[in-house]
Amino acid sequence: MLFPDFHRQTRALSWLVISVFSGIGSSQAQTPSEPPLVLRPSSLLQEVITPSARKQLPTFVESNTLNEKASEQTELEGQVVLRRGEILIKADKVDYNQADDFAKARGNVYINRSGNVYQGPELDLYMEAFEGFFTQPNYRLLKNNGYGNATRIDFIDPAHSVMHNASFTTCQRKPGPDWMPDWFFSADKIAIDTDHNVGRVQGGSLKFKGVSLLPVPELDFPLDDERKSGFLPPNFGVDNIGGLEYTQPYYWNLAPNRDITFTPTYWSQRGIKLNTEFRYLEALAPNPPFQGLMRLDYMEKDKLRDDTRRWGLNYTHTGLINPHFAGGGLGFGFNINRASDDNYWKDFALGNTLGVQRLMSSDVGLSWTNGFVTTGMRAQKWQTLQDLANVNNRITPPFDRLPQITARIQRFNVAGGLDFSLDGDFTRFSSARDIDCATASANSTSRLFYNCAPNSDRAVSVAQVSRPFITPYGYLTPKLQMHGRSYQFDGGLPDTLFYSGHQGQSSASVAIPTFSVDAGVAFERDSHWFGRNWIQTLEPRVFYVNTPYREQNYLPNYDSGGNAFNFASLFTENAFGGHDRISDSKLLTVGATSRFIDPESGAESARFGIAQRLRLKEQRVTLPDEPTAQSGLSDILAGATLNLSRTWALDSTVQYDPNTDNFRRRVIGGRYNPGSYRVINAAWRTENDALGNAVSQQLDLGWQWPLHDLWGGADSHDGLGRGLGEGRWYSVARVNVDTLTKKPVESILGFEYDAGCWLSRTVLERQLIADGLARQRILFQLEFVGLSRLGTNAIGSLRTNVPRYQPLRQPTMTPSRFGNYE
Repeated sequence: MLFPDFHRQTRALSWLVISVFSGIGSSQAQTPSEPPLVLRPSSLLQEVITPSARKQLPTFVESNTLNEKASEQTELEGQVVLRRGEILIKADKVDYNQADDFAKARGNVYINRSGNVYQGPELDLYMEAFEGFFTQPNYRLLKNNGYGNATRIDFIDPAHSVMHNASFTTCQRKPGPDWMPDWFFSADKIAIDTDHNVGRVQGGSLKFKGVSLLPVPELDFPLDDERKSGFLPPNFGVDNIGGLEYTQPYYWNLAPNRDITFTPTYWSQRGIKLNTEFRYLEALAPNPPFQGLMRLDYMEKDKLRDDTRRWGLNYTHTGLINPHFAGGGLGFGFNINRASDDNYWKDFALGNTLGVQRLMSSDVGLSWTNGFVTTGMRAQKWQTLQDLANVNNRITPPFDRLPQITARIQRFNVAGGLDFSLDGDFTRFSSARDIDCATASANSTSRLFYNCAPNSDRAVSVAQVSRPFITPYGYLTPKLQMHGRSYQFDGGLPDTLFYSGHQGQSSASVAIPTFSVDAGVAFERDSHWFGRNWIQTLEPRVFYVNTPYREQNYLPNYDSGGNAFNFASLFTENAFGGHDRISDSKLLTVGATSRFIDPESGAESARFGIAQRLRLKEQRVTLPDEPTAQSGLSDILAGATLNLSRTWALDSTVQYDPNTDNFRRRVIGGRYNPGSYRVINAAWRTENDALGNAVSQQLDLGWQWPLHDLWGGADSHDGLGRGLGEGRWYSVARVNVDTLTKKPVESILGFEYDAGCWLSRTVLERQLIADGLARQRILFQLEFVGLSRLGTNAIGSLRTNVPRYQPLRQPTMTPSRFGNYE
């Protein structure tokens, strides 16, 4: 630390010593008479040196001989080193003119500027302006590790240069005089712009394995990972229905927080389709933040659908209108999903930016919250895409909510530790009837009567209060809840058997109290298993709920559904989700969990759980077309999770009916992951009916594995995200098979080859869309490391479908100029 005079240094040092000793004897902070010592920032460590700072930098020279020809002309000869700031020049001979700041270097010239290296026989350079030329140079760029040669490089200024008759590649140079990179650009001109981190090729071609793969009249390529406007590499593919596929994306970087991508696609059998994706993220103070994403797919004429117009739209927006409105945050959001026709989900299931959807929800909402009070208003409308070729694959359209108004008040630990909440919900349900209700009434057990529910207004209120008693060794939480709702039916309940005794009724209301108690304790002990020490826990849990019966089965069902049989639903008060059914329950659920915890790391290595429910009386409230739940013991639910090492993991859940000795559901999954780029995932899922007949059996298997393991090849360790070495093949796949029908539901099978500076991927996709309809595609991708990718988005398919897939190349930090400092 430097000061302008010795006396100030002495006073500062004296104050520092007094402050240290005063702090030892007293806890009171001492207020110094002088300002505290601070570090002085240095511009020498800045990534980019400012022009004003560069003018003040000294010039260091070193050579075997030094001759002053004139007052400002210096001749350096023999192992010359000339350095200023981020510029280093080495040569056999350098003539330097101080007046013009001009250096003329000859013989084995080497220049390193901010990590970019150039070598050649002759260099003329104005150092401060970094203006000049280099003849017959080789070069290497720091940010993308690209290199090549040229007949001449013109340095325009510190940020711009032009290479003539140049080559460019990112393939690592290997020793040997005859080595040639697997791929490179050869071009009339390559312009480098480090301000925008972009290079531009003019009059060039891409050569791969000595063959001109692609003519490049003009192309921009990035010098780092920043977004840049321009054409993206084209994609090629084969679809079993659409035929040959060609896609040419164009990316437009509108602003740092906004961009848009146009992706026209040509199918030989279908025609031309344009996909557009627009993204924005706004968070500039003092404006509140918001963000959005819009995807629009449009096809003017689809030749496979009688030249009809096809389109799909997805637009999501979320954000705050005012973060301080009436003491809380006022938010606004919407989600729009629409398609042109019912066959859209079939025709564009693969490669569709909107995804495969048959129930498409569009909603818009306004919300406000201050942490204790939350209110919202929402409007939701559904579009249902039916299977026109199979009436048995029909979907019942959900009811629209036009509108839905909600409010919630909640407080914790008030009035002696009470937690309470009050929820309100008013919803207008409406839907167009698309069946004859008189026909549906002929069969009262048919699910078609769901469509005959009238449009209605429903008001719901839910009040609950609980008092948690929590200790380090357990908890006890009694809770009291009151659920009330009322309906106003348009035109009254219809004249069908389902509403027998209530036909024409225009309103209904019901209020249902619920009392529950949730209690659990935790025991710990030290144990020793498999040669290791563990902390083993035993955590029994008891849950009791009592809800009296109220007649509800005749009421329309707008949003209720049965909860899945799992550990979460076993310890909840209501057997249904939504508000149209509140189950009458007198239940006692008993469960226990045991965990094995590593005492050194605190990591949970194993967990075992079991639970069973005792129904003390028959549950009479049901969903339409479902039987009542009989009293007695429920199925036994058991689960286990094992993570005994980083290599092996197991997760399983079984639902067992002891009365019939029948496993109703089984899910057993495991993972073997011995190292990077080696993983095998497997899952076995089965479901039986009450009689033990198999309903569903599926085997899900996925992996990523280097094939050189088959012949005992050794790995190289080039760092994370660099693969296992050059010249290696990898197998990547996921297969989901229905073992009852012995047919694949979906399958992804691919091979990757790592050549070091380029990668190839070949992937075969197959997805079952509907009965008798499967979509298949062949994807091929060639990735030039550090530059771009050609072909279809095979890596996107692998990332989406293969669990724990690791890309062979992953983004790294942008190199600093100090990373290649000499």
